[in-house]
Amino acid sequence: MHIVFIGPPGVGKGTQANMLLEKHPMVKISTGDLLRESIRNQSSLGIKAKGFMEKGELVPDELVLGLVQEKISTPEAGKNTFIFDGFPRNIHQAKELDSILTSLRSKIDLVIDFTMDEEERIIRLTGRRMCPKCQRTYHTIFAKPKDDTLCDVCHILLVQRTDDNEQVIRQRSVVYWEHTKPLLNYYGERKVLANVDASRPIEKVFSEIEKLISSKKKK
Repeated sequence: MHIVFIGPPGVGKGTQANMLLEKHPMVKISTGDLLRESIRNQSSLGIKAKGFMEKGELVPDELVLGLVQEKISTPEAGKNTFIFDGFPRNIHQAKELDSILTSLRSKIDLVIDFTMDEEERIIRLTGRRMCPKCQRTYHTIFAKPKDDTLCDVCHILLVQRTDDNEQVIRQRSVVYWEHTKPLLNYYGERKVLANVDASRPIEKVFSEIEKLISSKKKK
C-alpha cells in the first residue's frame, strides 16, 4: 500500500515516517530531503530550489516532480510501500502522482492529515536545530542534545536551518494553505483521507497511524 502524509512543516511528518521505516519494509519519499540533498550536492536543481526555499516559497512543480519521478522509478521503490512525506502539495502534483502510480499499476491507499495549532507549530520549528554533517535533528525544548550546542553523534556545532526563522515560517504557512488545503477535498472525495492530532506525544500519534494502516490493509 502507498501512504501520503499531509501537513505543514513542523507537525512531525518526517519523525513519524522514520518510525514507520524502523518497523516496516517501506520507502520514504520526502521532497524536502531530496531537495536538501540536491542543494548539498550543488546540482543544477539544488541551486534553483535553494532560492525558493530560503524565501519561504514552494519549489516549482516541474522541479519537484522530476525528483519524485526519479526516486519512484528505482527498483527499490518498486518493491516496497511508499510513504510520501509532504508530497503532493497541490492538486496538480496529486494528479501527476496518480498518473505515475497508475502506470505502475498502483494507487494511493491512505492519506493522513497531520493537524496542529499554528502557534505551537511555530514554536516547534523555531527551536529546531540540525547537525550539518549527519542531518540529525534536535530541539531546544523538546529534544535537547546532551550538550546544548553539539550533535550527540558527530560532536560538532548544531545549526538552525535558514527556513526555520519565524518570518519565513509564517510566509510558508500562507503559501501552504493556499496550495495544499484543496488536497483535503481531493482525497476526501476518494475516501482515503484520515485526520491525526499531531500535537499529542509522538508515541500516541504513531500508535494511531499504525492502527489506520492496519485497518486499510484489512480491507
